[in-house]
Amino acid sequence: MNKILTIGTFCLISVTSFASPQLEKGINDSSCTWYLKSGQDSLAWVDGFSAVNSTVEFDLLPQNSSAQVGVLLRYVNENDWIYVGCDKATDHLGFAYWYVETPNGKTEIARDIAKLYAHHLRHIKVNCIERTLTVYVDGEQITHKYIPDLPLSPGRTGFRVHDQGNVQISNVICRALKEQKREIVKKKSGYTLSSSRMEVVLNKDFPSVQSYLWKETQSRLDGQPFDVKDILINGDRYQPQVTSKAEADRILYTLKVKEIGVTMQVCCQVTDNLFQLSVTEIEEKGNFKVKTLAFPDHNLVSLSDTVPGSCLSVADNVHADRFYPLKEKAVDNTSQYGSIVLLNSDKLVATLESNSIYATRQFLYRSVQTPGSVVTGIWGNEWMYRGHDGELVGLPYIKVILSDDCNRDNKVDWQDGAVALQRVYPAPFGVDRIQNSYATITMNFASCAQYPFLRQLDNIKKFYLATDGFGQMLELKGYQSEGHDSAHPDYSGNYNERAGGKDDLAFLAKEARKYNAHIGVHINHSESYPEARAFNDRIVTDMPAWSWLDQSYFLNKEADMLAGSFEERLNRLKVDVPDLSFVYLDTYREYRWLAHQTARLFNQNGWAVWTEDADVFDKEAVWIHYNPEAKSLIHRLVHHQYRDGYAMHPALLGGYNRGAEIGFMGWQKGRDFKGVIHNFFTKQLPYRYLMHYPVLQLDTARAVLESGLLAVGDGKNGTVIQRGEQTLMTGDCVFIPWNPETEEKIYHYNVQGGKTTWQLPESWKGQETVYLYALSDLGRKLAGTLPVRNGRIEIDALPDQGYVVYKREMAPLPEMIWSEGSPVKDTGFDSQLFDYWQKKQGATDALAVRETAYGQDYLEIKGKDAAGVSQVVNGLISGKEYVASVWVNVIGRKEATLAIQSGEELKKQTSIQESRVMNYTDNTDRFRTTWQRLKIPFRMPAGQKEIVLSLNGGVASEDTAAVCFDDVRLVECLQTQKAGYAYFEDFEHVDEGWGPFIACQPSAFTTHLSQKHDVYTDNTIHGNWSLATWRERNGEVYRTSPAMIRFAPGQVYEVEFDYKVDTRDVYKVVGRSLSTGEEVFSYDLNRPGTCNVRFTTPDCTDFYIAVVKEGNGLLVIDDFGIKGELIK
Repeated sequence: MNKILTIGTFCLISVTSFASPQLEKGINDSSCTWYLKSGQDSLAWVDGFSAVNSTVEFDLLPQNSSAQVGVLLRYVNENDWIYVGCDKATDHLGFAYWYVETPNGKTEIARDIAKLYAHHLRHIKVNCIERTLTVYVDGEQITHKYIPDLPLSPGRTGFRVHDQGNVQISNVICRALKEQKREIVKKKSGYTLSSSRMEVVLNKDFPSVQSYLWKETQSRLDGQPFDVKDILINGDRYQPQVTSKAEADRILYTLKVKEIGVTMQVCCQVTDNLFQLSVTEIEEKGNFKVKTLAFPDHNLVSLSDTVPGSCLSVADNVHADRFYPLKEKAVDNTSQYGSIVLLNSDKLVATLESNSIYATRQFLYRSVQTPGSVVTGIWGNEWMYRGHDGELVGLPYIKVILSDDCNRDNKVDWQDGAVALQRVYPAPFGVDRIQNSYATITMNFASCAQYPFLRQLDNIKKFYLATDGFGQMLELKGYQSEGHDSAHPDYSGNYNERAGGKDDLAFLAKEARKYNAHIGVHINHSESYPEARAFNDRIVTDMPAWSWLDQSYFLNKEADMLAGSFEERLNRLKVDVPDLSFVYLDTYREYRWLAHQTARLFNQNGWAVWTEDADVFDKEAVWIHYNPEAKSLIHRLVHHQYRDGYAMHPALLGGYNRGAEIGFMGWQKGRDFKGVIHNFFTKQLPYRYLMHYPVLQLDTARAVLESGLLAVGDGKNGTVIQRGEQTLMTGDCVFIPWNPETEEKIYHYNVQGGKTTWQLPESWKGQETVYLYALSDLGRKLAGTLPVRNGRIEIDALPDQGYVVYKREMAPLPEMIWSEGSPVKDTGFDSQLFDYWQKKQGATDALAVRETAYGQDYLEIKGKDAAGVSQVVNGLISGKEYVASVWVNVIGRKEATLAIQSGEELKKQTSIQESRVMNYTDNTDRFRTTWQRLKIPFRMPAGQKEIVLSLNGGVASEDTAAVCFDDVRLVECLQTQKAGYAYFEDFEHVDEGWGPFIACQPSAFTTHLSQKHDVYTDNTIHGNWSLATWRERNGEVYRTSPAMIRFAPGQVYEVEFDYKVDTRDVYKVVGRSLSTGEEVFSYDLNRPGTCNVRFTTPDCTDFYIAVVKEGNGLLVIDDFGIKGELIK
């Protein structure tokens, strides 16, 4: 049991009266400020106030970020009290934890994203009525909960600070509240509104419904059975003066709250099967401002458990459903949250739609004992009328949607209500693209530029050709700074230069649209990394968050939003990259005004919302990354067409893996182009087709959709999709018309291969012949002309081969231009021809474009004889400095050479004869291969504009020897060579990667080129850039690349570099040989300084220098240089 100690010095607040009909007595003092700091447990009392039911609100200014502060209520003695407070500042996901505590124990009541940041003012409000607690932070309700063991004796009110808590409290208001009694009211004469389908009777003395009548069947539902005439404004209950009048098609109410000078106009209307209550005007006289508004206990629809077939159905967030036959439902001690709520009898069902921005807590329900029955009601949660910025969010409305059996299953249940709701639900921005696109993710990370923006454009073209132009949506992780999770929250002005920078990114986004592809970027507005240009004390807190390349800290999103800096950075991104189509917002767990405002900013820039968690952006997100727990059938039936964000369903599909198999450009090491095509045909294509049709009926393994579609899933046959006699999918075999509206072509894919017979769509009636095309990454090729017999065709398919069927013979596709935007063309040999690359004289038969097992193209030069290719690269600027590079793999022993020439003034080449060192660059198709990178830095001679770039394979002693080339790249890049050194790197201008170093083992990839940022970083030494590593695995961390630095046997060298460490006895630099096993030198890096080692290499050609780690700590190096003669 906690012992409560009283602080010795504090200011007393005198008792004042408070004029509200709902309040008995109160204290209101804005003149006093308390400073509470505790090493154990401390308390400050509000003098002269004692109550059972009360509200306490105050301004809270934390002096640190430990939280551990709250309100004491009903304090009688050390054995009889209630504490409500925030006792855990944050978890790793960014949630603060709120608890209620009594002498009998402690209970969590909320996990909320609104944290108590140091020096950020919060306004806290705690309402306690009987055993129900409601907590507000900055005017937003974060929890409303019944706690069964709360003591009920009247007692004192105070504030408690414990452990590391340190706060400033001011503007304290305490008020005693009356318990709200529910009384059944007899129905009086009221107003009647009518449409062609239903009739609604409303009360005259308050905007509430008495009853609903469904005209066709004369079925009825009740409205408000209780005498409740209150409203909640800013969390306080008021009883307004109400006047009303009827007009031709609506009822108008005027609600006046004299105590605060607020007058509201409310309009009620009926259209078709929909009743709508709208607040059309709020007038504020004086200084009082309305932030939130609610109609508490406002049963818009209610049902007694005596009504035949009565049932309550609730989507609990997006994760699960609750179905309550009212005969079996227990009484609720307080109202409960619901994302979607539905009440039905055996004749009629009702549900709600609202513009409340409380996301998955938009609605409330409660079952109450009345004489003779239990009555269950549903109504809307609070609306936020005014945001934290003082601007209006929007005038509130709520709709009641009624339906009978509208899904044609000969009964009325929740599904009819969900279908009716689906038909009026507002579609999120950008949903049309996700319905028609393959969703995928690309990855650049840790300075390595694994997939430069222009290479991604070529890969978009490959997918475009292999799917006959199907849409694509690509989420780019790592478009900023050093790649994924770098430079948050810059968003703009700090683009990934190693991947191509702003110009290449903008070019990618623009050109991708020509190939029905749409680019989006991954951002984060929860955490900030110190190297980000936007990292500053105004918006960044002292709470540590995710750590990867650097330690990040939680952002104060509200401060960023209110300052306008968040919007400013987003708008700069729009200007810089105007053709972006969506933004993926990572690790985001806001649920109210901040989320609403963020989605508004995205949409006004033309961006659809993608995000990580399924319960965020409930109305706005069209794609969710983490979806396995999103299993609510109610939510899915309503939102099926609008979001790709649910767990796998045997009939409706979705839930496809968001890991490696989603893409072939690095995310989670994904590299398998063939696997992506397989997943397109068997997973995303049929799912996208189904997304075009509303769901009518749904259970755990079966779905009936509009347009006569039936989807069934079972363990034996997989998913079967049919429309009448036409089968569209059976297991991994598909025959899907596209698009669903025009059906101009039909996709076919058969994992097993073989002959299958298919019914053509009705729109193809009259076809006597159809044309079958085989698809590949070179496009479509006529595979045969198929006769139509009785509206059916037979296809003899190859296994795992994509096809498309057309009504007529199609013209050849325009010739693809590869590597647009790059000085070098066909950089990845994706044309599979030698139109861009010229074969040199020699063994031209040894030249071929090959394909890896996972579908990546490369150039192979094989055999004993020498051969090569070259390309004239023009458009270069004399006097500019560039880097030419290519990825190389040597099989056996054969020299692979990269060479450039411009006239007689520029002749350079570099080569390797073998590649035995494993490539551990993560997030690339070369991971765990022996591909290495050759590069040549050069300056264009005066008067020259072009070079000849050559890739050569030398002579070899074995026919099986081969050299392989891929991903040629030429970028503008300043030189870093320094006089007196055979090799020098200051890390100021690295084209890609870690300068001369490569990873030695599969790593945590917490090594990167670190950028200086004023006082916020300490991981650079000279200039603006250094190489930093931390938290990698023990052992060799990185080593010199054998393709960039080759030591000659038996030669004397000197290596030097500046470094700093934060821990002794963790790092050392060594010189080793793999073939001899020798360690020539070892130098401990124990204190900041300069490492200088002179050594003689052993008799080997595989000597290298490596950094070795044992323990934990940071190492930064800079100005790495080697003296001595290296092998060219």
